[in-house]
Amino acid sequence: MRHRKYQGLALQRLGRIVRAPRDSLQFRVAAALALFVAIVVSTVMLALFTINGRLKADLLDAILANEMGELVNDYPVQGTRAIPHSANLTGYVIGPGQRDELPAPLRGLGPDVEGLTVNFHGHTYRVGTHRIGRDKQAYLAYDITAIEARESLFKWIAIVAALLVLALAVPLGAWIARISLRPVNALAEHVAGLEPGGRSTRLAEQFEHYEVGVIAHAFDRFMSRLEEFVERERSFTADASHELRTPLAVIQGAVEVLQQNPQLAGSGPLTRIDRASHQMAELIEALLFLARDEQAEADGAAPRCRADRVIAEIVDAYRPLMARKTVEISTLDACEIGAPRIALVIAFGNLLRNALRHGGNEIRVTLADGRLTVADNGDGMTTDALQHAFVRGYRSGPGAGLGLGLYLVKRVADRYRWRIRLASRPEEGTRIELQLI
Repeated sequence: MRHRKYQGLALQRLGRIVRAPRDSLQFRVAAALALFVAIVVSTVMLALFTINGRLKADLLDAILANEMGELVNDYPVQGTRAIPHSANLTGYVIGPGQRDELPAPLRGLGPDVEGLTVNFHGHTYRVGTHRIGRDKQAYLAYDITAIEARESLFKWIAIVAALLVLALAVPLGAWIARISLRPVNALAEHVAGLEPGGRSTRLAEQFEHYEVGVIAHAFDRFMSRLEEFVERERSFTADASHELRTPLAVIQGAVEVLQQNPQLAGSGPLTRIDRASHQMAELIEALLFLARDEQAEADGAAPRCRADRVIAEIVDAYRPLMARKTVEISTLDACEIGAPRIALVIAFGNLLRNALRHGGNEIRVTLADGRLTVADNGDGMTTDALQHAFVRGYRSGPGAGLGLGLYLVKRVADRYRWRIRLASRPEEGTRIELQLI
């Protein structure tokens, strides 16, 4: 049962890897690749636009500087014939009081202006100015409307291309992640098929050519240690089963012989020895059962038992321990559960013994609708005791035992997925429910 649970968890994790949710390694690898591509593309685009803008500005300023140099040199000799008037380049030379002849955006410009972009007459111009002589100033306007249009088109094409690259980066990253993580998924499948206690095939030989080979080697070493541990546990369980039961059987046999003596039959010490030996036998049987992982009968069928019959037998067996207390079985419906008899003996036996030891004078046992209930009218439990009731070794109150009773009940309930509910209040008693089916 335990290894099937582990195997189911491993398969669930493998399914999550295949579906690639946000917390999976495949998703993180794909997201990292997509983020890397986004950063690279954004950096390249930023650098490309920056370099293009700088080169364009330097080129236009160089053209204006060259034309301005010719104009400054030729104007004193050629006069107005030196002023350029072409399709792309327009020049102006004005004297004092002639600024109104300039286009409005040029009127406020001072001498020696370089690298200025302005708009007039529906076009975009790169403008430069320079002083000629003492009282004249030259203006050159280079029409860059077509250049700006081509640059804008280039930018839009680059942006669309970058968006396409980013759009392709996501599925491409997912595909690369899936291919890259294929050995990891294969390793997860192999691990999901492993069963504790069985001789497993070594994984390192199958993954030695992949990066996960290191993990496979480490897992093989771990599985070797685990197999040794399981084997030691099995040996210990088998030895303990024999070595502990034998002296108890001797003690119980000796007690039976002594009880045949009329002078010792009713003695208190002999009664306590007999009671302690039976309790120790039950505890050893419970611990050995929990240490084993026997989930099927010899014919392979799942173990089952009649819960109502087992409960009635246990109540009859505990009659000598009841003393002045009353144990009432209010309802005992016929109920068959998917668990061996010893499991219910451990669970109900500890619940009943706990109620007899710590409960009040009245104890009520109910088995109805697959729900086993043990309730008493004792002093109840404090809040701290309720929080630690199922903790191994926890003891509280007078007459506390070893702190194993409710812990063993919880272990059995967890193994067979019985829902357990504990309710208690001081001075109102305690009620424990086990949902068996």
